[in-house]
Amino acid sequence: MKKNLMAAAIICASVTAMGSTPAMAGMGQNVIGPSIAIGNGNTNIGVDSKFGISDNISLRPAIYFGSGSTVIGSSLTYDFDLKNASASKFTPFLGGAVFISTGSGSTTVAGLVGGADFDISDSLQLKGAVNVPITSNGANTFVTLGAGFKF
Repeated sequence: MKKNLMAAAIICASVTAMGSTPAMAGMGQNVIGPSIAIGNGNTNIGVDSKFGISDNISLRPAIYFGSGSTVIGSSLTYDFDLKNASASKFTPFLGGAVFISTGSGSTTVAGLVGGADFDISDSLQLKGAVNVPITSNGANTFVTLGAGFKF
């Protein structure tokens, strides 16, 4: 239980720190919105977010609620700027992630994440990502799909 509270405190502190940091991502905005995580035969609903901490670096905290467990995690990603090459609103990203699963048999998993953000409008963004575990805690690869409101 203490490990879960500590993880939640770290994520909340990260989100708070990003809100007070004057630097904004070159690719844009901070984003928060609903998301689903699909993997190992399960679908979990949650909230996914993105906070730009430099021109191409983003912190992406998330929380997913499943039957009997909650998954709290965060990714640190490099966002590839394709907007300079064309008028594309497509921004791929790649990075590392840490996820903590609560409930019976709590686990902490480190992994790789890759995906893309797609701007639909000035205030709405879609996101898709694949999370691949690199630790062997019985974790499975999962896909996240979400929409977010920019601010």
